[in-house]
Amino acid sequence: MRRLLAAQVPADLADWLDLVALGTLLAFHWQLGPTALAGLTLAIALPYVMFGPLIGVLIDRSDLRLLLIASCGLRAVATAAFVVAPDLPILLVLVALKSTVDALFTPAKQATIPLLAPADRLMAANGLSHTINQVTKVAGPALGGVLVAILEPKQVFLVNAGLSVIAALVLFGLPRGLRPPTVDSPRRGVLAEFMEGLRHIRNRPLLATAIVAMAIGFMVTFLYDGLIALLVKEIGYSSSMFGAAIAVLGAGGVFGALLLGQFGEQRDPLLLMAAGGIVGGLLVALIGHVGGGSITMSPLVFLAALFAIGIASAGLFVPYRTILQRETPPNLLGRVTAVGEAAIAIATLVGPPLGAILANMGGISAPFLLGGYLIALLALALIFLRRRIGTAKVIENPESSK
Repeated sequence: MRRLLAAQVPADLADWLDLVALGTLLAFHWQLGPTALAGLTLAIALPYVMFGPLIGVLIDRSDLRLLLIASCGLRAVATAAFVVAPDLPILLVLVALKSTVDALFTPAKQATIPLLAPADRLMAANGLSHTINQVTKVAGPALGGVLVAILEPKQVFLVNAGLSVIAALVLFGLPRGLRPPTVDSPRRGVLAEFMEGLRHIRNRPLLATAIVAMAIGFMVTFLYDGLIALLVKEIGYSSSMFGAAIAVLGAGGVFGALLLGQFGEQRDPLLLMAAGGIVGGLLVALIGHVGGGSITMSPLVFLAALFAIGIASAGLFVPYRTILQRETPPNLLGRVTAVGEAAIAIATLVGPPLGAILANMGGISAPFLLGGYLIALLALALIFLRRRIGTAKVIENPESSK
């Protein structure tokens, strides 16, 4: 398990450095505008949607150690290829190719965790994984800002490629033959095996509820997620507050993930998601009221609210991944995780334009107010649904009990 988490550090860091370098290249070096940045967003997100079925089946059929190593190696090649991209269309094709490999890495990592972690420590393992993601989310853009100040973006791409190579080398230390237990059934076509994963989701109400709730939650979150800088400006804080806001959000996510890893194992994960949604949603609505001028808040209290929002966000992400792993047999986990990633990718494509429309119609505070209250209502619905679902039998992982 330590090898997998150690490899996640350079892999996640490279992702965030890529975003900074790509944004700098398009906006400052090539002098391109919003259309180019929108194309970049599509090139990153669409492979998760388009290739989810194939990726999920591939993960459930493959040696996960070799798959993770290959994905990091291919990420390195694709990232290095950014250096020779002469124009936007070719760059977007290369970004889409890299994102296709990224779409393979995340579900493969999630399918590997229950093969390496004991069944009673899944929440802790997912908490550590989320902690790494949040730390790199804060450190990556900061380091990227330093690198693009002293290097050309194309040189930063080579640094990122090197990080992916490091991740691949670390993954060589994983156990050999790391694959989901097979079942005695003939191998069928990709579509038939993908449909088997969908049927499993449909037949596990807790699992289906978590996936749908997470997709809706992501869509609502992305109504306002990209507008924090404008909210800070609208309130009248200084420009330095934006960097501080991003930092404390990430720090709250780290703290929340560590808390869940330490104390959340015996708690109901869907109720943890509900608690995170209620607290986080109401706090998002609160800072929306601050942006609208109906409530005043000092900068220190504003940052404290963002820190608490970060903690609450961990209450959504970490239990969600634990539900996927507890409710799914290892031989289906790749397909189920890929479905969840595709649903989230669709939500992240829909949310930002809706948020922009809301902000243009009702002001910058509108997406925060609507998004915050919707998340809180969704979380309340989860509590009601949990009572309806009852207690489902947890699917045991034979590998982790050995």
